This record gives sequence, C-alpha cells and structure tokens, in this order.
Amino acid sequence: MLRNLLFAGFFLISSSVLAQFSIKGKVTDAETGDPIPFANVILRGTTVGITTDFEGNYFLQSKTLTDSLDVSYLGYIKQSKALSKSADQTINFQLRSALFDLETFVFTAGENPAFEIIRRAVERRKDFDKRTLSAYETRSYTKIEIDIDNLSEDFRQRRSVKKVTAVLDSIKQLTDDEGEKILPVFFSETVSKFYYRNNPELKKEVIEKSKVTGVGITDGSTTSQITGSVFQEYNFYKNWLSILNKDFISPIADGWRTSYDYDLLDSVLVGRDTCYKLQVYPQREQDLAFSGTIWIQKDNYALRQVDLTIPKAANLNFVDRIKIQQELVASSAGPLIPSKTRVLIKISQLSDNTAGVLAKFYTAIDSILVNEPKDTKFFNQAVELKPDFGLVGADFWEKNRPDPLSVEELAVLQMVDTLKNIPIIRFYSEGLKFFATGYKAMGKIDVGPWPEFFNYNNVEGVRLGMGFRTNYKFSKKWELKGYLARGFRDEEWKYASSITRILDRNHWTSLQAYSSREIDQVGLEISNLQGNSIFLAASRFGTLRSPYFSTNHGLNIQREFFKGFLVKGGVNLGQFDPLFDFYYLDKNTREFKSNFSTTEIRAGIRYGRDEIIIINDNERASLGSVKWPIFEINYTQGINGFGGDLDYQKLSLYVYHRINLGRFGVGRYELDAGKIFGEVPYPILKNHLGNETLFYTTAAFNTMNFTEFTSDKYLSIRYRQSFEGFLLNSIPLIKKLKWRFVGNANVLWGSVENYNVAIVPMVDPEGNPRKTFGQLDFGTPYFELGYGVENIFKFFRVDFFHRMTYLDNPGAKPFHVKVSAQFIL
Repeated sequence: MLRNLLFAGFFLISSSVLAQFSIKGKVTDAETGDPIPFANVILRGTTVGITTDFEGNYFLQSKTLTDSLDVSYLGYIKQSKALSKSADQTINFQLRSALFDLETFVFTAGENPAFEIIRRAVERRKDFDKRTLSAYETRSYTKIEIDIDNLSEDFRQRRSVKKVTAVLDSIKQLTDDEGEKILPVFFSETVSKFYYRNNPELKKEVIEKSKVTGVGITDGSTTSQITGSVFQEYNFYKNWLSILNKDFISPIADGWRTSYDYDLLDSVLVGRDTCYKLQVYPQREQDLAFSGTIWIQKDNYALRQVDLTIPKAANLNFVDRIKIQQELVASSAGPLIPSKTRVLIKISQLSDNTAGVLAKFYTAIDSILVNEPKDTKFFNQAVELKPDFGLVGADFWEKNRPDPLSVEELAVLQMVDTLKNIPIIRFYSEGLKFFATGYKAMGKIDVGPWPEFFNYNNVEGVRLGMGFRTNYKFSKKWELKGYLARGFRDEEWKYASSITRILDRNHWTSLQAYSSREIDQVGLEISNLQGNSIFLAASRFGTLRSPYFSTNHGLNIQREFFKGFLVKGGVNLGQFDPLFDFYYLDKNTREFKSNFSTTEIRAGIRYGRDEIIIINDNERASLGSVKWPIFEINYTQGINGFGGDLDYQKLSLYVYHRINLGRFGVGRYELDAGKIFGEVPYPILKNHLGNETLFYTTAAFNTMNFTEFTSDKYLSIRYRQSFEGFLLNSIPLIKKLKWRFVGNANVLWGSVENYNVAIVPMVDPEGNPRKTFGQLDFGTPYFELGYGVENIFKFFRVDFFHRMTYLDNPGAKPFHVKVSAQFIL
C-alpha cells in the first residue's frame, strides 16, 4: 500500500515536471490573408520561441506558460494574445503592415559586420546559382489569385457595381479584419514540369494539368500557358530580377555595395542549419531595390531564405507593394533550387473613384532532377500544353496541392464562379476584351476590328466598315478573316480577306491565301505599321499624304524549324494606282506612266534565341526576348513577267535588342539595313518614316518630315534609353516627383542610285515643275538627338529633339518638342 502511494506520488511529480504545453497556429497578413513566414513567436518574458514556416504555421512547446504570446516581424505591427492554461491551444495572428523607417539604423566606427557576410556570399554565387547546372527539371504547382481591392464607397455606390456588392457582402470570408471587401476576379491552379538546359541556355514548361476560372475567361488554353512556374521564376543569384518588366537589383548582386546597406540582426536556426539573419535596405529609397530580410547559411554562405519587399517610395507608378518570399533547398549537385516562392503585387487606385488590384502568386516544386539534359529539339516550344491538360476532377487537385485551399481561397472560387454569371460583369469584361483585341466574340465568329468601323479623311470622306474572323470554336486548323469598307466621298469599296490553314502547331506551320484592295500612303504603308496601331490609326485620319490604291493577292507559308528559328516565304501580285501627282519613266517603253503592277517572290527568316512565344487561339504571340537580340532577314524578287512590270531585288536586315544596363536603366536599339537592286519608281524604294505631328513615336524619325527622304541603299540605328531613376533619384526635390530621364539617338545613312533618280521626271507632262523625293548623301548621315522626362504626373512624357544635319532642307526645323501619354509602372 505504501509502495503504491509512493509510486503514485512519484508519477504525479514526474508528470508535473515533464508536462508540455503545446501552442500552434498561423500568422497571416491581415490585409491580404497571405501567410507570413519567418515571423518570431515568443512566450512573453522568456527566451522560448520559434519562427513560422513558409506557410506561416508555428508549433511551440514549453514546460511552463506565461500570460501571453508575442508575434513580431519586421515591417509589421507587433501583436500579443492572451494564453489560457490549456495543455493544447490554437492561436492565430493577423498582423498589420507598418511603415519602416530606414533611418533607424546607426553604425559605429569600423566596417559593418554584415558586409563581410555579404562579400563572402557574393564570392560563392557561382557555387549555388542553379544556372551553373548543365540541366535541371522540376515538377511544379502554381497558384494565382487576382482580386479587386480598395473598394471605395464611391466605387461601391455606382449603379453597375451595386448589382455585385449584394453578392459580395454575402460571403463573409472575402473581408479583412477591418471589414474591407475584396472582389476576386481570377483563380488558377497549374501542375507542370519545368525543364532547363545550359549551353545553350534553353527553357521549357509542359503544362500537365490546369484549372482556370476568371471573369471574362472563355477558353483556358491561352491563359494556361502563362499561369505556370516559368513566368514566376525569381533567381536572386542573378544580378537583376525582372518584375513587371522592371529590373530590380539583387541584395547579393556584384554591385551590392553601391545599392544596399545591411544590418546583421541575429544568428538563427533555419531547419537544421545555422544562418545569419540580415536586414537589407536600399541606399536610395527611390531606387529599384529591395528591403527586408535574408538568411545566409553560416558554414557555406548559401542563401537559404528571403522575405523582401519593394519600398513604396521606389520609383514605380501605381504600385503600393511588391513582396517576395522564397525558400531555397540544395540540389544533389549543390546549387540551390527555390522550393517555395510567394509573390504579392498590390496595384493602387488610379483615382479615389476607382479600385485597386491585388495579385498573389505561389509556386512549390518537388521531384528535382539535375544534370540530365534533354536534346535541344525538345525545347522547340517554350510552353506546351498536354492534350488533356484541363480534363481532371477535384480528387486530382486534393492529391497534388502541397497544402489544402484555405477557407478564404474556397470563398474566392465561389465568388469568381458567381461573378461570371452576373450580366453587368460579363458586359464590362467583354467590353474590355473588345477594346484590347479589337474584336467581339459572338460564338464561333469574332466581329471587328473596331478601328475599321469609322474613319474620316480628305480622300474617302466618311468611311464605314465592318469585319470578322473565325476563332478556335470554329476550328483550330482553319482561320477565316476579312473586312469590307466604303468611303462616302470616293464611293469606292475597300476590302481585305484571308484564309489560313494551320498545318502544325508544335513546329508552327501555316499556309495563308489573301486578297486586299485598300488605300495606302507612300512611306506609311499599313503592312509596315501593324505594330504601331495608334500611329497607324492617326495617320489614316485627316489629310492623306501621297495616297494610292494598293491591290494585293498572294500566298504565304511559314514554319518554325527549331526554337526561335522561323522560315517564311510567299508570292504577291500587286497593283499601284496613285491618287496623287505621280509619274515615272518606263525603261522598256521609254514612256511616262503613273501606275504599275508587281509580281514578287518573297523569302525570309526570323531568329530569336530566347524569344518567348505562346499560342493565342490560332495565332502566335511574342512576349519578347529575355537576353538575346531578335534578327530578321527578308529577300524579295520582283519579276518582269507573270503580270509584273518591274524587275528588282530587295534585301533587308532588321535587329531589335533590349539591353539591361543595371543602374543606368534599360536601352533598346533597332538596326534596319537594306538594298534595292534594279531600276524602279520610288514607291518601291525605302521611304523613311518621318513624324510631323506633335506626338512622340518610336516608329519614326521625330524631326524628319513625312516622305522627306527615300533610299535604295540604307542603314539606320535608332537607340532609346530609359534611365529609370538614375540621376533624378539623387536630386532632393526632383526625386519626390519620381520623374525619369530618357534619351534618344537616331542615325540614318542612305542614298539613291542615279538611274532611280533619272526615271522620275522633274516636270509634269505639261512642263510644270513637280515635287519629287528627297535624297540622302551616304557620306553625311541624317542625325537627331533627343532627351526628355517621362512619368510627369505618372502619365505624360515630354521629349526635346535636335535635328543635327540636313538643316537646309525645305521645312526642316532644328528643334522639336514632342509629347506623349503612356501607362507605365
């Protein structure tokens, strides 16, 4: 009996000594609902604590309890919650962001101890940069959510919005702690395989499964190509990271010392590894640089975790916040692969009467395989959809999600599905698509393009038109396209029509037959201005310059043989019928003629080594190149026969390149060179594009007059530089305005052979003097310099141009001011 009592007493004492109190929970951002990883969770008054994992979860055990639990993280307001005496309890925290004062750090004499850590981390970048692997592949899960937030009362009271708010108010989870509503408009989940190969550097993503739901989304195939992990890749071992088409310097870049300051906060455990915890912040708050926290492993100086934001003071427009959180793991070969990445981008309201946008991106990877490169031909298509990419049930997503969808995310899905069926939402979403694409979908037919609906100029008077094209619902192998228009002054019909057969979507191969009759302008041809739709539309209003009827019938074929390498060819039968005073001397009949016919055989190649191409329904769409220039070479053979009047050859080279110049911003150059062989009238030659309008355009020489110069041999280099915040970010008063300096330098060499000059009469048939084309002296280039400021009131740009040569030409002005409006971040 006594022994049993002693045993029971010993058991009770031992239990009380060994008793463990367990506390778990989740720490999230009160504004966005996103997890806050790496937050500090500490029992008040003790040193017992832990940090949250990447999903914001924590699990804390202690032999004793205090009265409360404290949670803190840099950039957020510290929060405390009371504890009960329960052995197991769950306590969740919602932290609110706080302004971070960059001037609170004070350094004593001597070198900042954080500098040596960063210096060693930079020295070992090549050891851990995944780009040093010969190849790697991963399986990825990507989740994207886009919401409308900052729903002001004025916005909510609009008649069109009121029809939505009743539904919005019924879903409790779509609020933050202060009851502010968010309006979800898009949600996607994607499972994919990502492949990388070095030497040559190639990337490919295969979308295995995708689920896309969103307002205005009718077909998920195009959207699914840009919701995978390839577009959510952030590598801090690069010197510069591209976000929203802006380049931000990495905290461990080669130029770290000129861009950042650091503070060594602590030495902490991350998993089983001891890491230095460092605070980073830009030296100039307007620079495109990060502030936040990074964790660098103590034994090898590898980057283990990042939690970084773009300060609100950075020289960006409409961006309230950009936040990147990333966790990295070592591959079997050593270099690090991001295992989890979360990105938040918050776009502010354009005005008090509008709403903002909140975009969330999450990527988790597993099944990492390294140094087993695929053949180069495997990378021919940058993004590939498996045939059954969208055919999957709910069970698949439950098994393949790294974590279940939260209550808030389930509410988002419910809301998006509801919104899609509200008539006013469909009206606005379809209207926005109509404005952006030019076409309105009506079943299997798209009606448009809207710029053809109405026009007015001195030749046609009022012009009305209508067109259509078939879409993927009609066929994924055939596309029919056309429009018909008529001017009320000239009473002439204009039209364009084409039929395209898509033979192969993997190695993009298509065959197209077309026919058109339209009014064109010498030097302002529609075919040459397709990429400058605003300038093209403006040039077709008002007074037309050197107008003519252009009739064309032809056949085109193209095929992409390997990634980035596209070959094209075709035949064109054309007719030139001038509507202005034009004559040329026919070399066969030695008589003056005003019109002519052409028969052309065309061939060309285009190569963009790392150009990103997606398939948008039945068309290819380029998202630009990442690093390398894009080349295009074209050759045309004009035949005197088979309906053609002229014998000539055209050879041209075009190069475009975007260059990241680090702190100096971004440069872009275009090289255009060519030669026309043969005796031809000047509309066949290169009529260089000028700009007599008040508005700035990158498509033209901005101090040159319309049709001022013509060449049959030419070379032009147009360079423009966006300095971002360089220079102006350092000027005390100007930096608050967030103005950005820009520059231009355009040079053109050209000439015309004497035999092409001789066939243009200096007088008309009645002996009156005639205006002919202008010529360049190849030894004296046309040269213009420009400089200016963009981002004035966030929208406007002013450029000042100086014309440096050919100042004696009639109508030439040495100084021009051009203005433009643009929507840029």
